[in-house]
Order: sequence, then C-alpha cells, then structure tokens
Amino acid sequence: MEFFCNDQEWLALTRLERRRTVLFRVLAGLTPAVFTLLCLLTRTGNARTMHPAMLAAAALLGGAAITVYTLLLRPVRQERKHLEMLMNTPKTILEGRVTVTGDCFRIPKSVRVRRVILEKDQEDERPALLNVDERWAERIPPDGSRVRVAAVHSYIAGIETVCGAEGRRTESRKESGLRTFFRGVSTVLPLLILWVFCTVIFGSFIFYQITDTVPERKITLFMDGMTSGEDQLAARLEDRLDDPIRMVRIHPFSYMMFGDEELKNADLYILPDSHRKQYGEWLLQGDEGILVYDPETGYTVAGDTFLYTEGKESGEPFRLYLGANSPHLEDGTARQAAELLTAIGTEKEDAE
Repeated sequence: MEFFCNDQEWLALTRLERRRTVLFRVLAGLTPAVFTLLCLLTRTGNARTMHPAMLAAAALLGGAAITVYTLLLRPVRQERKHLEMLMNTPKTILEGRVTVTGDCFRIPKSVRVRRVILEKDQEDERPALLNVDERWAERIPPDGSRVRVAAVHSYIAGIETVCGAEGRRTESRKESGLRTFFRGVSTVLPLLILWVFCTVIFGSFIFYQITDTVPERKITLFMDGMTSGEDQLAARLEDRLDDPIRMVRIHPFSYMMFGDEELKNADLYILPDSHRKQYGEWLLQGDEGILVYDPETGYTVAGDTFLYTEGKESGEPFRLYLGANSPHLEDGTARQAAELLTAIGTEKEDAE
C-alpha cells in the first residue's frame, strides 16, 4: 500500500515551513524597524516627505509579511499538522470502488481536500464518503478502480489498487494554476486592504506622536490666514533657537478643525488687524504686536510662507502677537522666536 504520509514527506514539509517562517519573521521584524527608523530620521523640514515614505514602507513590508503568511506559511503549516495527524492516528482499512468527485473545499483551519466516494460491494451498504488532501488527488487510481484504502477518520492516508479500471481519467484532478492564483488573491486581498487602512490611520497617529514633543520643548505659531511651505521656515527657526526648544510648528487656523486646545495655547499668532479683538483673550495683554505685513509700504515678512493677501480683505495689515497661554513667556523663548521669525523673514525678502 502506498502511504501518502511518511517521514520523508514530513521532513520536506518541516524544512519548507522553517524557511518560510524565517522569511515571514524577517518581513514582520523589518516593518516596525523601518517605521521606527524613518520616524527617528524625521525633522520638520522633511516631515512632508518622510510621512508618505513611512506609510509606503510600512504598507509594503507589512503587506508582504501578510502575503507570505497567508499564501505560503499558513498552508504549509496546516499541511504539516494534517500529515502528523495521519501518521500518528490508528488507521482503518476499507475496500471498494473509488470515485474522485469534483468537490474541492478547505477544512476549517486545515488543508484543502477532494471528496472521494468509496462504493462497497454489498448493495445494502452505504458508500463511504472520504476526503483526500488535494495535493494527493492525482495519486488516486482512475474512477471505478477497486482499491483498498487506509483511512484516518474520513481522510485517506494511503491507498493500493486491487483491480484497476479500464481507461484513463477524463480530466485532471489538480486545480488550474489560474484558479489557484485568483483564489489566493481573493484570500489575501481583504487582509491587505485592512492592513493599508490601519497603516494610514494608526500609522499616521503613531508617526505624529513619535515625531512630536511636549509644549515646553516646542514653539507653535498659528496664522489666521493661508500658509504655504511652512515646514521650511519652521526648520530654519529650529536651527537658530537654543535648548530646550527642539521643534517649531507653523499652522493656519484651519489646521485645528477638530478641537482648539492647541490653538488657544499657542506661543505666537499672526492676525489681521480686523481680527485682533475677536481673538484678544488668546493674546498677551499689552502686546501691540510686530508688524509683519503692511500693504501701504509693501513691507512683508516671509511672504512666501504667509499668504497675507489670499482669503482676506486686501489692504489690511497683519501683526505677530505673543500668546497669553504660551509656556515660553517667562523664559523669553516666545519673544526670541518672534524676533527670529521677523529677522529670518526679512532677510529672505531682502535677498529676493
């Protein structure tokens, strides 16, 4: 009798499982490692580039790990466990005429099998409904052959031909490669979509948590207007500010669409004169502000970053104010940042 489950096949599956396990672990380990490395390399000036790079790297490496596990590691692991079950469980010998049906399905948390019907000699005896591992379906004799099988529960572990049937099989019992491919895609695609979704949502949240810092080590400026390329200006300010400041953030008011806690506690504000009264409680009392845009004289501070004339009434001056709730009022860092911003912005405008 030819036994499908033997030590040689078990050893081959074990080696294959070991190699695929190593591949999966490498990909699974690289995903958080690359994610963390890109976070550590992120600075204000390159944050807009590093963020999509981090998402792409995490999505690709994590997706590769999911694909390897789903299509390569899990099936061979299930095959190995199924083989061990067949090898270590007592077998029952059955005899009859064999027919391999077209039914092919996966046993939950186990292997894909083909349905096999074993018709007994006695007419009053019901046929035995058996299953054979899909990989071994081609090794079953032609339909109608009289065979003797070694069965474990409802699974065929071995078979021998007692009397062969005339003729040959009319069709292959192996699933076509194209069908196997599409079946694999349909299995892994929902997992990949879910992974990408989680990467974008939770990955972005973690990215900004890692690359952010506490207010005591950060200068935050909000503009009541439109901005462009603010990261470059923020990076220049970071380079000139002393410890403990390690980060500068510049945002338009629209950045805080949900919740305004950070907006109320900002260090600096750029406001048009007509809106000073509206946001007066956020501003340091007695601070008259630093003029950063004067439409009459054409004086402009960092006009390529702060778009004073877009989205606001024309001919209106803008001023830079200190925030009343800034954590950097006592140490003078907020005022230093305001003066540096004016100096840097003026230098750039003069250079142009």
